[in-house]
Amino acid sequence: MDVTGSGFGNSWSADRLFAGPGETRERLRRIDWAATPLGPVETWSVELRAAIRTVLPSEVPMLLWWGPELVQIFNDAYTRVLGAKYPAAIGEPGAQCWAEIWDEVGPLAEQVMSGGAATYTENQPLYLLRHGYLEETYWTFSYSPVQDEDGKVAGVFVATTDVTATVLGERRLETLRQLGTVSTAGGDDPLVDACRAVVRVLGASGQDVPLAAIYLRREVAGGSGDDAADDLVLVGAAGVDDDGEFRPARIPATDVTSRRVQAPGESFEPAGSKAVTEVRLCPLIVTGHAEPVGVLVLGISPYRAFDDAYRGFAELVTAKVSTLISDALAYEFERDRAAALAELDAAKTRFFQNVSHEFRTPLTLLLGPLETLRERTGDELPADQRDAIAAAYRAAVRLQQLVDDLLDLSKAEAGQLLPRPEPTDVGRLTAECVSMFDSAAVQAGLALRADIDEGAGPVEVDREMWVKIVLNLVSNAVKYTRSGSVSVALRQDAGRLVLSVTDTGVGIPAEERERVFDRFYRVEAGGSGGVGIGLSLVADFAAALGGSVELDSAPGRGSTFTVRVPRVPAPDGVTPRADDRPVGAVTSFGDIDQREPSAEVAPSTEPGADRRRILLVEDHPDLRAYLTRLLQEQGWDVDAVADAESALKRVAVRTPHLVLSDVMLPGRDGIDFLRELRSEQSTARLPVVLLTARAGTESTIDGLNHGADDYKLASYSQNRNVKLREIAAEVVANFTAGTDRE
Repeated sequence: MDVTGSGFGNSWSADRLFAGPGETRERLRRIDWAATPLGPVETWSVELRAAIRTVLPSEVPMLLWWGPELVQIFNDAYTRVLGAKYPAAIGEPGAQCWAEIWDEVGPLAEQVMSGGAATYTENQPLYLLRHGYLEETYWTFSYSPVQDEDGKVAGVFVATTDVTATVLGERRLETLRQLGTVSTAGGDDPLVDACRAVVRVLGASGQDVPLAAIYLRREVAGGSGDDAADDLVLVGAAGVDDDGEFRPARIPATDVTSRRVQAPGESFEPAGSKAVTEVRLCPLIVTGHAEPVGVLVLGISPYRAFDDAYRGFAELVTAKVSTLISDALAYEFERDRAAALAELDAAKTRFFQNVSHEFRTPLTLLLGPLETLRERTGDELPADQRDAIAAAYRAAVRLQQLVDDLLDLSKAEAGQLLPRPEPTDVGRLTAECVSMFDSAAVQAGLALRADIDEGAGPVEVDREMWVKIVLNLVSNAVKYTRSGSVSVALRQDAGRLVLSVTDTGVGIPAEERERVFDRFYRVEAGGSGGVGIGLSLVADFAAALGGSVELDSAPGRGSTFTVRVPRVPAPDGVTPRADDRPVGAVTSFGDIDQREPSAEVAPSTEPGADRRRILLVEDHPDLRAYLTRLLQEQGWDVDAVADAESALKRVAVRTPHLVLSDVMLPGRDGIDFLRELRSEQSTARLPVVLLTARAGTESTIDGLNHGADDYKLASYSQNRNVKLREIAAEVVANFTAGTDRE
């Protein structure tokens, strides 16, 4: 039987067995197989030819080891694995071709050849000599036996996959992840600590970074005075000699450039079996610095080519280290800033405490005689002098209140508002506080109501804090309610004391309700006046007592302030202090007579209406009365109003010869009032003088730019009375000749 055409017998030549495209098959056809342990192709067994015909078409890198010498035959996909070993590897014994790794793979091959089971190895590290250096690689491969017709193992199928890129990628990604866990907070020197933590992480990744060092500029790293001004100082290193010494300790700043350099011998000698021959100098760029702040020295692994993947890894490491240094510098800045602010805050607290003490002494000496004069004058002094003494007393009390508020504010900001609870009949104490406003409410035409739950006390509470909460809220309600009522309620709810103060006053716009408890915030739309301390202190006191304060308000409807604090019952058998009069009531109650006046002011019908008229706009009642007397002494017929709206109505009824207006007014301020006057033809040329206690050239320019004829500063000093008299006289002198505009 002719078997030539069927693929059997000795008709198989190299050209036929290795037929097909590709450079590898071409070389397989040209090799002198007779010179190998396998002998001529024509003598090869059926099993060998079948195995070859299985290997060659595969797209998976496959190697066939055959015979006791494990002679190599492989496909085109496997050729790329061999590197410089190709083409010598064709027909070469496995132990000879893979001499550098035979200690690892030889025993596996022998196991299969001796009749053992197939093997499977995953992510096996192998150091190969295929590109002129010992290369770190990783492989997943299997060894499968190929049997002859007698059932003996004649060869080994090797299917292999190069997983080097995957293993290196995961390993480098883990290094970057570890760098991401480095903290820049804490420690005495966050920058140096962060740099040393970085090199520790890099030191643990010695296969990719066999050597790492960070140098920083002396001004950034805080180097010693012995360092040259432009030196880079070593702050951390890893992968160095076992003794930890790393040289050089300083390098010139000119080395802060991105480049590869030959490692200078022992200066960059790592721990390990092979010295680093090249290093990468990577500049560290930090936001806010025109020049690099330092350089990261990265040793290049002698077992890996510095390819694109390696370069990308070095760039990512450099970027991460730069970010960490930036964060550490920012943390140092913020820490130093916080320390400076804390010191400033402590100094401010000491200042307020000292000033409070120093102010209280003269204020006590001032208030005592003034109170005595108020009690003794009776009809002995003219009415204007009695009014002046009363105004002086109110001003002194108001000043004492401001001093106390500032001291409380400094304590709150310094975290020193510490409650001192004591057994207190809180219902009685609250009622006493509310009763202090009876006369002021009657004078203002308001109904003042109190609904006190008799079962609210006795409780453990800081009496002074509670009093200041009640007085602040009720005082504001009375001051800014023009008609209607003020209601104060105290009740218990779920183990808490609930104090609510409700008024029918001007209300607060929705966009400003969130800020009414902020430091120094003033609700201009409602004409709040003041310095913005009272409500913030209410919030601070409530928080110090373990509670909170809430606001429900709408313009024109009024406001409700609700304070909730824990109700801590007083111990059984403990009687509250008999004197439950509000502590600190005098100072907290000092400006009750300075309640916001009504904006509606009737035109003057007093004799002398044909005299030269001046319209005075001033919201402070005592100051308004005082200025009125001064101007009347100068011969003016004075119409005095409290706000811009009332002033515009008065101008519409009877045009004055001159307007003297404060700048800081409730509602629309003096600048807005001036702008309104200048926008109307009938009042566009009306002489206007702005009067204010706000100092500064900018304020003067602002007023004059809006069309004021003059801008006068009434300084709040001990010479204020003299200053006001001088201003009044100057107003008369400057405008008497030119104010006849009827």
